[in-house]
Amino acid sequence: MTTSLFARDKKSALFPAADRILHSPLFILFLVCACAVPYAFSAYAAGFWLCCAALSLALVLTRSILPSFAAFLFCTVSVIEQYKITYEEIFGYAGVLALVIPALVFHIFYYAKGRRGYTLTRMFFPQLAVSVALLLGGAGTITAAEYFSLPSIYYMLFLGIVLLAIMVFCDCDMPFNFDFVGRYLARTLMGIALLFCIMWIIAFVHDGTGQFPYRQWKNNAGNFMLIAMPLTVWRGSKSRFGVPYVLFALVQVSTVILSGSRGATLAIAVTLILSAAVYVYGIKDKKARLAAEGALALALLITLAAIFLSDGASRLISLFESMDIFDGNGREELYFLGVQNALDYPLFGVGIGYINEEAWQLNDMAIFWYHSTPVQVAASMGAAGGAAYLYQFIARIRLGFRRNTYCLSVLISFLGFAAYSCINTGDFTPLPFGVLMVVLFLSLERNLDLPARKLFSGRRMDFVRGK
Repeated sequence: MTTSLFARDKKSALFPAADRILHSPLFILFLVCACAVPYAFSAYAAGFWLCCAALSLALVLTRSILPSFAAFLFCTVSVIEQYKITYEEIFGYAGVLALVIPALVFHIFYYAKGRRGYTLTRMFFPQLAVSVALLLGGAGTITAAEYFSLPSIYYMLFLGIVLLAIMVFCDCDMPFNFDFVGRYLARTLMGIALLFCIMWIIAFVHDGTGQFPYRQWKNNAGNFMLIAMPLTVWRGSKSRFGVPYVLFALVQVSTVILSGSRGATLAIAVTLILSAAVYVYGIKDKKARLAAEGALALALLITLAAIFLSDGASRLISLFESMDIFDGNGREELYFLGVQNALDYPLFGVGIGYINEEAWQLNDMAIFWYHSTPVQVAASMGAAGGAAYLYQFIARIRLGFRRNTYCLSVLISFLGFAAYSCINTGDFTPLPFGVLMVVLFLSLERNLDLPARKLFSGRRMDFVRGK
């Protein structure tokens, strides 16, 4: 890589080595440690502040949005244990804005010279449609108090208009080099997967029961693994020797299975098969490499069989029997209620701010979860929301379905994530999953026709190496 990602732009970084440092594996490793060490001591706020400091520093040091996006993802994982966070705790973290906002303002204005004008992407109008549907949800039925409640406003804006603004911002400062962007995002998600593996180990040691620990955040961990695993396999197909990547992908699959989430297990099993097909399709020198890697895989299977064959089958069956695809939380009743709300209010639904304390007691900053994206959309936004989300879904499928292994891997990640969201509603979490999906599909835009773009200065330049 050149000294600067934007070689002809003197303002691509605050100092020449910034891009090299922030786009290196060491930066991702730092973020992993910044979260894992505080987590071991239950000092979640420390990990959050470290990652936010890294995010702010990245915004100042480089035009490329990739390092700050990576730090953002790690910020969300650092406090994942605090899922029952109260309003007081939320506002206690608000001080971080004193770091992030000045850095963001500096980034926008300092790197403005040479920044190209925004060109509408294929995902702009689908996201705009979703934004409108969210605002219209519950029209004519929801009360003003429910509509303007803090959780309702947060989810309506951050799943809609704010996410649209984030899409524009990230697109303007994401490098054009398709291969470079894909590799960096894959490395970031592998870092997130590694962090979760470390967190599971820490939880195992802390519990001291000898059993795989239960944590409420297993659903979010499953979502991240579903997204990370196909891209881990893709990186293996692009390396000289893919076995370490494939083994790490299998570790991710194993943690999902051991966590006891049947929904995530079923989804990741299917995505693993699809990812394996993409792996074989994507590697070069297939005969020699497949022979070597196949022999190693066979040796590994024989070793595992020798260790677990005596009671491995019965233990595996017992593990699956102990799972509950609905997690034992009465989700069937929530699905029924959601369908009933959709039938009663078919056009705009009951709104994001709908509350039913008799059916479900909400935590602070929580909306009424039906625990299924199709049900959530139909109940909260009616037919208008269904049409908008279907529009977005089809646009994403069309963007990912092309003869490029990275595009196919992102598509597999999305489909696995979307499948699990049918019983988990992960894609209704704006931070981090809404932003993550936006950035992943923006990276696919880089695989389309990418002529040099006109800049505000009138010059023409491609991102990354300024060609």
